[in-house]
Amino acid sequence: MTRPWYQDFFGEEFWAVAAHEYTAGRTASEAGYLSAVLDASAPGRRVLDLGCGTGRHAIALAERGFLVTGVDVGEWALKQAAEEAAASGAQVEWLRLDLLRELPWPVGEFDAVICVQSFGWGSDAQQLRLLREARRTLVPGGLLVLDHSNVLTIAGHYVPEATFETEGLRADFRRNYRVASGRSAGEIEVRRRGAEPVVIHDDVRMYQPAEVRELLTRAGFAVERVDADFTLDRPAALTSRYVQFIARNPRRRPTAIATWERSAADETATALDLRWSPDEIDFVRSSVDRAFHGTAADGIPSDAADLARAYHVTDPYAAEQAAPVLSEHFGLELSPEMVTAGTGATGLLHACAALAVPGPVLHLAGGHPDLPRWAQRLGAETFVTRIEDLGADLDRHTPSVLVLDRPTITGDLYGRAQLDEITRAARERGTTVVLDEAYATYAGPAASCVPAVAEHPNLVVVRSLSKGYCCGGLRVGFAVAQPGPTARLREVAPPLAANSAGLAVALRLIGQGDVFAGLRARIAEVKPEVSATLRRAGLEVTEGAPCLPWVTVRGEAGAGAVIAGHGLRVKEIAGGEGDQNDGSLGDRSRERLFKISVPLSEARLTAFRAAFAQHG
Repeated sequence: MTRPWYQDFFGEEFWAVAAHEYTAGRTASEAGYLSAVLDASAPGRRVLDLGCGTGRHAIALAERGFLVTGVDVGEWALKQAAEEAAASGAQVEWLRLDLLRELPWPVGEFDAVICVQSFGWGSDAQQLRLLREARRTLVPGGLLVLDHSNVLTIAGHYVPEATFETEGLRADFRRNYRVASGRSAGEIEVRRRGAEPVVIHDDVRMYQPAEVRELLTRAGFAVERVDADFTLDRPAALTSRYVQFIARNPRRRPTAIATWERSAADETATALDLRWSPDEIDFVRSSVDRAFHGTAADGIPSDAADLARAYHVTDPYAAEQAAPVLSEHFGLELSPEMVTAGTGATGLLHACAALAVPGPVLHLAGGHPDLPRWAQRLGAETFVTRIEDLGADLDRHTPSVLVLDRPTITGDLYGRAQLDEITRAARERGTTVVLDEAYATYAGPAASCVPAVAEHPNLVVVRSLSKGYCCGGLRVGFAVAQPGPTARLREVAPPLAANSAGLAVALRLIGQGDVFAGLRARIAEVKPEVSATLRRAGLEVTEGAPCLPWVTVRGEAGAGAVIAGHGLRVKEIAGGEGDQNDGSLGDRSRERLFKISVPLSEARLTAFRAAFAQHG
């Protein structure tokens, strides 16, 4: 295998020349800058120095009290670094590693990563992988300080040949800047007194600052500040020789499934679990049973073995099977080119996240977290908004995708007219709207906004059979859109994702129409009592639409303690925490809510009443 140039370039000959540029004074100045940035912004003292060379920054930071690990590919340089550290008494861990090829890096977790004059050795793809690996080594909220040479400045002084000479040393530089690739390739012939000349070769990608920012964003970082020439708050300019990016590994909201992670305390917990509504099934069971016991007369095999053998390779997105059923269910004509079946709403949202890149992605505060989180992991910026701020935020961010939850987390089941207005505004800005209607099932098919896809070529509506139907285990969901966005979605959505057995049951269930009348009646009967009980306990309750089986409670000081004190387990939701927003919502973007499911069965309702009776 061909050895990459950088494995041989940074040896004794290079450092003999570089020592005249990297003077003690320059090192002290750069280390002072790095120390100030890390002291002010890093969450801790553990620092990883990428491409540490002879350790000039690693040792200086260690002497200032940081716990530093220095990584470099050069054996000679690391030996010099270790000797210098030993002489100064600095404690640094040294690791020889090719950062571009030896992935994943065998390192632990750090509060900060620095990379000074060590960026651009590989391809753009390798640089991106390096940045993503750097982010994986950082704790949530960890800091990256990335320095690079600004090609906008260098280009004005670039010459193909140059010579540096001092007592006992001569270096002849021969190089060529290739504009189309942005790379400077060449060689240095080094002559030292009493030694044979040595020629070393390099091939460096030279970046404009805007290109580095884009790589950082694609790697999942949030760029917080850009400095110039190792000077705090000095803005980068055309004449800036060195540019430093200060970027953060965002604190990310967990995925939705993380809500169900169990702790050791859960094993013995006796609390009433109101994170979900397992008793919904009591009010739709007859419809579900009919779906599971279909007959051959309905055109769908009823035998389990026949279902398992059904492998619809000629209908990979189950569109031909599902389109007639969904057309009848939602009251509009849907062609197979408008339907994509997937592995529940979760699988379809995952595909939409890939569709959203490069972003940015705009989404509702407190909404379902998965699509924005996945898009952010793929390198898209994400911003949080509220329904009332959508117009301004669409102008401000011009997102590739707007993610809407209908209903919202607080139970606002906003109507078709409002959706039409939002979707039209999004289209004017080139934005696709992904409408997550997983929770809208409770209101019945007549209340769905699926018919809106006929009017909006930028709208994708996602439905599933989890909420209300209590059939999430079927792992079947549907995305409905016009043929254009459907074709784009199928570019990233996996085919054959909906299993044949689950699909058969799902279509039978949907084919029964609105099966939620009894469930809605029970919710309407019980929800006012639950809300009143919570309010008597001093909690601020938002009921939302009367057909929805949950309420929300504002997470004010003491609210969590009140809920826990009554022996309840509920979902805690952060409105916008962890997103790469710029504070446009102020403190309200981080408002915390508690989502409390309404107990529907007599047993769970009795337990709820008892919890508040026992605790006053």
